[in-house]
Amino acid sequence: MTPEQLRAERRERLLEAALTLFTERGYANTTIEALCSSARVTTRHFYEQFDGREALLRDLLETIVDGTLAAAWEALMNEDRDMTGRVGDAIRAVMMFLLSDSRRGQVVCVESVGVSRELEARRRVMIHAFAELIEQFGGYLAGTGLLPLRNYHLPAVALVGATLELIQEWLTGGTEMDAEGMAQEAVLFFRALIIGARRYDEELGGHAAEAAQDGEGE
Repeated sequence: MTPEQLRAERRERLLEAALTLFTERGYANTTIEALCSSARVTTRHFYEQFDGREALLRDLLETIVDGTLAAAWEALMNEDRDMTGRVGDAIRAVMMFLLSDSRRGQVVCVESVGVSRELEARRRVMIHAFAELIEQFGGYLAGTGLLPLRNYHLPAVALVGATLELIQEWLTGGTEMDAEGMAQEAVLFFRALIIGARRYDEELGGHAAEAAQDGEGE
């Protein structure tokens, strides 16, 4: 192997060790020595890759987020489904990616929370990346008449937050549902949002959408 390949391999082993130890012991209780032992690298090799534990956690979080976004995009690009079906499939794909290997969900929803202001800022970027996907397709659905015309930024952020809370509820044993059942619950929430927004706007004769657009413009 070339030196670059060796460094890349050591980095992958450290990420895998972090995924296992951070979720088994907790981030706060995992030492760099334990990570190096699990990854079969020296501390010198560790610091060639990362400044410290938080840098490793940050890269692990971003790796998981990249995988989650890729799963969502794959569902959204499925031309065999209508747009409502695609968004529902994307939400299901996100849930299944984070719950099929529950360590991923634990890193996103538990271990990376409250570590530092910098990491919290990165988590906010992650939340807004998912929200932008939903907002974009919410706008598309509004353009086709399936949703009222309005700004969907806040509903999208709320939907991402609700999805993360569902994941945390599952991780902490708050429900006996399996991963597939939790994914279906998240899709149900999305469909309820569509139906509710449409009915609410119809009841108010379109004034709800106009008010939402006016509020965003202030």
